[in-house]
Amino acid sequence: MPTKIMPISDLRRQTSQIIQTIREGGDAIYITQHGRPAAVLVEYEAYENLLARLEDLSDMVSLEAAKDETDRDYEAFLAEMNTDKAENG
Repeated sequence: MPTKIMPISDLRRQTSQIIQTIREGGDAIYITQHGRPAAVLVEYEAYENLLARLEDLSDMVSLEAAKDETDRDYEAFLAEMNTDKAENG
């Protein structure tokens, strides 16, 4: 699928149409300002999915790093991770 790049001036003029395009097509649109990347527009659900995947990957890295720790009980670490997740959830 081709990359969609759009200047911010077009976004200002066509905001509703662009949002509808994102909702229907699910593709990201890269917004430029003065010819440089400034922002990326993505459909809300896709953004939430990306955040969830990022959090899962971060958790997996933390668990992998903690698995070999000798100064910390692994079960205590898992309990701490669950507490942090519940507080930030």
